[in-house]
Amino acid sequence: MSSRTRDPLVQTIDLRRHYRLGRQTVCALDGINLTVESGEFIAVMGPSGSGKSTLLNLIGGLDRPTAGRILIDGQDITALDEDELCRYRRERIGFVFQSFNLLPARTALENVEFPLIFAGIPPAERRTRAEEALTAVGLADRLHHRPGELSGGEQQRVAIARALVGNPDILLADEPTGNLDTRTGNEIMVLLSNLHRRGRTILVVTHDDRVAQFADRIVRLLDGLIVSAKEAEEVQ
Repeated sequence: MSSRTRDPLVQTIDLRRHYRLGRQTVCALDGINLTVESGEFIAVMGPSGSGKSTLLNLIGGLDRPTAGRILIDGQDITALDEDELCRYRRERIGFVFQSFNLLPARTALENVEFPLIFAGIPPAERRTRAEEALTAVGLADRLHHRPGELSGGEQQRVAIARALVGNPDILLADEPTGNLDTRTGNEIMVLLSNLHRRGRTILVVTHDDRVAQFADRIVRLLDGLIVSAKEAEEVQ
């Protein structure tokens, strides 16, 4: 009896994103073919303007491509309407940003609970899940601190807990250490590496070779194209 081969978790097919800038067309992505298997940790690198963040935003459903397809477990998310795309982001994607994007008037616990409100999770369950997520990133003693009372590294841990609280299939991190000093950035990458070892699929955009070395595979972009995709050991 034959069995169907499992689809890759993420597959982009001839993915393109073009922007109009006055009378010019800017090709942020110009034909990206990338496959990500479940459980992989991939670093996306390249100079400013190479299309790194654009690629992450398209996979995360924050933007739509000009052409091409994005398959998630074989489903083409470019065919989803806005409501379906919102559900996809809420249920399958966790985002971590360079600037943390925390609500300054809310405590760490409330920040992590926030996405669960839109998912319709009851208050008691929201609180329990947020506490568990913050404990998992080492912030069990910072639940009731607001962002202004936390260090940069602690704020990024809150952001990671918020990204994880919905148990997403894919964690997307855009320059997660960009606003942190070297030691704190390394601690954040150790945390992400530990999450990866527990089975989490992670794509991280970075310009830092030290960050990229935590990944299984390093994909380099230049002018909207993939110019190399190698196992991390091959580029050490």
